[in-house]
This record gives sequence, C-alpha cells and structure tokens, in this order.
Amino acid sequence: MIDWHQLKDKYEQFRHWQRQPVKFVNSDEEHCCNCCGTTYTGNFCPCCAQKSTIGHISWKSVHQGVMDIWGLGTRSLLFSIWHLLLRPGYFISDYINGKRQVSFPPVKMLFIVTVIYSLVAYWFFPQVLGISFNEIGDEGRKLMGEYVKWYESHFSWAMLLMSILAIIPTWVMFRYAPRNTRHTLPEGFFIQILLSVIIVVLDFFLIPINLISPQARSIIASLITMLYYIIAYKQLFGYGLWGTFWREAIIMTINVLCVYALVMGVFFIDFGSVTTEKIGPDRIRLMKILSGMLLLLSALIVLATGYVINLIATRKARKNEKIMLTSKRDSNIVI
Repeated sequence: MIDWHQLKDKYEQFRHWQRQPVKFVNSDEEHCCNCCGTTYTGNFCPCCAQKSTIGHISWKSVHQGVMDIWGLGTRSLLFSIWHLLLRPGYFISDYINGKRQVSFPPVKMLFIVTVIYSLVAYWFFPQVLGISFNEIGDEGRKLMGEYVKWYESHFSWAMLLMSILAIIPTWVMFRYAPRNTRHTLPEGFFIQILLSVIIVVLDFFLIPINLISPQARSIIASLITMLYYIIAYKQLFGYGLWGTFWREAIIMTINVLCVYALVMGVFFIDFGSVTTEKIGPDRIRLMKILSGMLLLLSALIVLATGYVINLIATRKARKNEKIMLTSKRDSNIVI
C-alpha cells in the first residue's frame, strides 16, 4: 500500500532542495601552495589561483587533461544538465543573478549537446533531424526547400537562432514578474540558451521512440517541451500556473511565426507546383519575401497584443512597484 504521507514528505524535501541555490564548501584548513609556496586557508591560492586539492599526478589528472581538450575540464557539464532537468528555473535564476561558477558555460554547453545529439541521430536515427519535414514525402521536402538542408546540417546554429527569437517576447511577457523583475535582454539571451539545452537533452532521450513511431516522438517531444518551459518559467519568474501558461503560449506563437517568416523570406522555400514559367522566378521570389513579411507582421501583432494584455494583468504589481520606488527615493532625499 502506498504511504501518501511519506511520498508527500519526499516531495517537500525535493521542493526544498530545488529552491536552494548551489552551495560551495570552503576549506578552513591551512594549505601551502605547491605552485608558488603561498600559505593560505581556502580552496584556492590567492596568489596564483591553483586549487588546494592539486597534489601528485594521478589517473584523475589524466582524465582532467583529456577533458580539457574539449573544454570540459572546469565546471561539470553533467552537473549543469542534472540541475537544469531537476530545477530548471531555479538553476537559471542562480546563473543570471551572479552565480556563474555553478554552471558550465551556457553557449558552449548548447553547442556540445547539439553536436552529441546530431552525431547520435546521424549514425543511429538518420531520419530524426527534420522528421516533421521528411515524413511528408518528396513533395513535402520540395515545399520546405533549402531550409531543410540547412537545418539538418547546422542543427546547433538552428537551436541558437530559435533561442534568440524568443528573447524579446520573453522580456515583454515577463517584464513585471514577481521574481527576476525587469530582467535585461542580455540575461534573456542566457535564459533562452539554457532552456534550449534542456529541450535538446530531453529530445535526446526520446530518440529511440522514433523506431516505433516518428509521429509519436514528435508529439511527445512537443508536449514535453511545452511542459518544461512552463515549469522553468514558473520557477524563474514566480507566476502561478495559469499566469505562466498563457504567457508561454503567446511566446511560442510568436516564435513559430518568426521561424516560418525566416523560412519564407530568408531561405526562399520552393513553392513546388506554383513555380511555373507563367509566373516567373522573380515574381515567385517576391511572393516568398511578401509571405515572410506577412508572417513577421503577424508575430508583431501577437507581441503587441500580448504586451497590452500583460500591462492590464500586471497593473497592480506595477502600481506597487512604483510606490516602492517612490518611497525609496523619498527616503534617500530625507537622508
């Protein structure tokens, strides 16, 4: 029989662990640096910055040296991924609030996980990359044109591009959030990069489902992506479930419209049977650019609508923030 009280206690312990920032244990022992001979207390020498734990060369030193070739010798990649999976929003909040040493460098992490993902997909599941395009046959591939080729051969850059597209919508929709209020656009860049790492890692574990049903894998991946984004945004910005959900829905809608606008206007997708001698290639190119601009305009309209709705929804929070700022300014004047 299931002990619900015990499960509840375990869940509360897990929630408590999620909210706690990563802690570093500082050594209170006295050390003599093997490099420069300085005597000190702590984990690192204040003179040359060598670690206090470095001693004789061991197999651990060999491992460290090999990993340094790939840029994995410092902060742990697996440690960062583990925390991103179990406490995504809190971990991202730690990083953008100054705890840089807790995370493996985000951009490097995104490129490494996408390279690993691409290699595994290429050698074992070649139909995974671009599955939503390939499964619809030759006509579908013609419809997607050059974008499919670029996406499959530049997966890391595609993920980086999609991350960048979400920066401004996220900044607009979560600008007055209870937590991490008024986060900046540079912070938004790293927020999206770390979120992209989560999505690539999760999709990596879903690759074997492709053997059973590519469509099922695509649907499951989309649902898990939406769920993880909601969890991460909820932890990061402090809104409730509903407040996080509708804001995330607006952000994803804008993202999809922007991606298709780029596909239409930049990659000049082939319209298939529409490209005929009667219309001419110049007119076809103009149609593609106009279609991309129309989609981009739709994204801007959705963004403006979301901005207005968010202003209305956060009216009370903005009013309280204004009162606090006024009180703070008045107190400084009095002092």
